[in-house]
Amino acid sequence: MRNQDGLTCGEWIEALKMTANVAPVKAVPGRSQDGSHCRRCRSEFESLAHVLGVCPFNEVLRNSRHHKIRKIIADSLRNCGLEVYEEVHGLANDGSSRRIDIIAINRKSNSGTIIDPTIRVETHLSQPEEVHIEKSNIYKETVPYYKNKYNLKEINVIGLMVGARGTITTKFVTFCKQYGVTKKTIKQISLSALKDSIKILRNHLYNNF
Repeated sequence: MRNQDGLTCGEWIEALKMTANVAPVKAVPGRSQDGSHCRRCRSEFESLAHVLGVCPFNEVLRNSRHHKIRKIIADSLRNCGLEVYEEVHGLANDGSSRRIDIIAINRKSNSGTIIDPTIRVETHLSQPEEVHIEKSNIYKETVPYYKNKYNLKEINVIGLMVGARGTITTKFVTFCKQYGVTKKTIKQISLSALKDSIKILRNHLYNNF
């Protein structure tokens, strides 16, 4: 049986455990008799952040989680009347290859926005701004290439953090208001991140194949 958000009772319980930082990963005190290193990759402590954001065992599911959210954002921007492209390859100023998640173009102002949505386990209040700066530093060197490719006067870069446990930050809400993304879409993004993080956690804990 699912609640109004589409979560089963089991998923809801796991969501609460993740939010309270008591999901049964090995780094939680009392959860393991054989140390705290990851049961899958063995290279790091098995924290929730490691499971949801780093461990190579969960890479396929982690990529799927990201791609779903990227598509929701891109489709919403299209519905707002913007010209939107996803997964666009380009070049930085030094000739190295880059690939942007989304570029949203406003032809009326002849401007564009490179948007890089990133799912991270929520750790501190300044994290969304840090993600934005990190992504801006990566993609600002590609701005001349995309200006020329799409014949634009200006392009800005936005690093957009989504919480792995479904948290929507103030910075994300500000972005949505600026670009006309609806509250319904914000909720859809939050639930998508949460549900797929539950899948990742279950895969890590219980998949024996």
